[in-house]
Amino acid sequence: MSENLTVRLQGRHVDWLLLDEVSGIVRLRGKAEFEEFAALIKDISWTGETRVLIGGEDVLLTSAKIPSRQQRQIIQAVPYAIEEELASNVDDCHFALGKRDSNGELEVAVISRATMRSVLAELNAAGLQPAFMSVDLLMIPRGEGTNILIDGERAHLLTADNRGFTTSISQLALMVSLLHENDRHQLHVHFHPDAGEDVELCLSQIEASESVNLQQHELDYHPFEFMCRDFNRNNINLLQGEFKVEETKSASRNGWRAAAILAGCAFLAHILLTLGQGMYLQMRASAYADEATTLYKEVFPDDRNVRDMRRRWRGHLGGTSADTGLFLPLFEETATVISGSSLVLQNFNYNESRGDLILQLIAPRSEQLVLFVERLIQAGLQAEIGTISQDENSVRGSIKVKLPGGG
Repeated sequence: MSENLTVRLQGRHVDWLLLDEVSGIVRLRGKAEFEEFAALIKDISWTGETRVLIGGEDVLLTSAKIPSRQQRQIIQAVPYAIEEELASNVDDCHFALGKRDSNGELEVAVISRATMRSVLAELNAAGLQPAFMSVDLLMIPRGEGTNILIDGERAHLLTADNRGFTTSISQLALMVSLLHENDRHQLHVHFHPDAGEDVELCLSQIEASESVNLQQHELDYHPFEFMCRDFNRNNINLLQGEFKVEETKSASRNGWRAAAILAGCAFLAHILLTLGQGMYLQMRASAYADEATTLYKEVFPDDRNVRDMRRRWRGHLGGTSADTGLFLPLFEETATVISGSSLVLQNFNYNESRGDLILQLIAPRSEQLVLFVERLIQAGLQAEIGTISQDENSVRGSIKVKLPGGG
């Protein structure tokens, strides 16, 4: 069972949830000040990764129009492309880049460098090494248009172009009224049934505004648990640049070791398969050799010299080496064409003087004899039909075959 720990930081306050995403089982959850959380988590172990969410109040979500596709140039250009939106000096900010939207604009998250350093130092002191860090505002439920998540006394608002902010419930109606008309046209509000009367009052104020199409959605889980269960790694990761998480050497060695073991197993399996195939072919070859020896002894019982089977067969069949050289290649080529067909070979006769082979065949239909002759010709032999006679359920025919250039 692989469990992931998700931690959300809002100033000194911490929410945490240890979740097995496969089974959906929550082993640990809570909320407290950071010191209490740090003391608790030191006694807990888990097999997954640590994920951190920063409160939306501490992060600026915006976008930048950067035509370049080279990462180095983009990193250099982004701070100055959005400089007018910043409340502090460019050099004091950390810029994390996301994906490009449908308009080609690059998603950007901006947070104070001092905040990033402070957060990571405290997490490391508590024994935590974040694998992914994002903004809780980016983890809210999504639908077409603008989406709002009611999160206790806070409200997260995210527009269709991934611009957003976190504010208090009391200020939400005012902030919605300041949105562009296109962003207010389709408004989705997500909340848990336990949200309270303040939410009903706030939603009534929003609905009273002009040009607002408000749709309400109830959550099955409380907001933070929803973020943990629906955690989306496609969102912006703040761990970029100087804060990028480097893969440890031990993990790298383990990865290479696993790859080497896998490659070794594959090689061993290939060797065993090849060895098994060789043993099978050797067995088949031995079986064919035994069959050939048995057949030879049945045909020539008085011949005791069977050390060179091929030469002895040639000697018996052809008489002389020159004659043998004509018959066996001709018979071999012809037999290859017969193999796999519906023809039945009754007998054959080889004429040494003419160098032709007469085959007596039985076929279901006369067309198959014609097809057989055509296949012999395609194989480079001279072939012609001698006679054909029709029986009740079959056809008998004689075929004369010669090697090319035969008389």
